[in-house]
Amino acid sequence: MMSEYISVEECLPIDGQKVVAKFEGVYEGRRVTFWFDTGGGSHFGAIDELDGKGSQPATHWMPLKH
Repeated sequence: MMSEYISVEECLPIDGQKVVAKFEGVYEGRRVTFWFDTGGGSHFGAIDELDGKGSQPATHWMPLKH
């Protein structure tokens, strides 16, 4: 694993932050938005996704570089 990535067990992004996330066995380096739902659950999903239905549990993330 590249050292630029942060484990979700160590730290989570800021609510609404756009990041690059790694998903074990599903995606590698996918651009997503991180958010908390009204119940406090965390989500990594498509940049334009708001309902959390397509979010996946990520293993690692890093901020998007502009």
